[in-house]
Amino acid sequence: MSDFIEITREMGTNHKDFLRLLPKSVPDAQIHTSGDENEGAKVVIEDAPFGRIEVDLSRVGERRIALLALPVTHVTFRFYNVDEETAHKEYNRMAKYFQRGGG
Repeated sequence: MSDFIEITREMGTNHKDFLRLLPKSVPDAQIHTSGDENEGAKVVIEDAPFGRIEVDLSRVGERRIALLALPVTHVTFRFYNVDEETAHKEYNRMAKYFQRGGG
């Protein structure tokens, strides 16, 4: 088992919405943030259900579909001291809190 398992995703969100939803995905955890949408940010989650998680947020970009502009952020999750299966299960559980309705 390595020190951490890394999972990287592109998410249709900005930092404000990500940080608004994050506490719901890891209740009772301590969350520390630094950085901003222009330069990128780092989030450290202590006392999550399976331990420490670090999250890197890229600067917020934009995805354009015709006249529609949507925010896009590249997000890297690092799950510490867990095996790969546990990290992916925890990521999938957390990701449900960031899903939005759609067709």
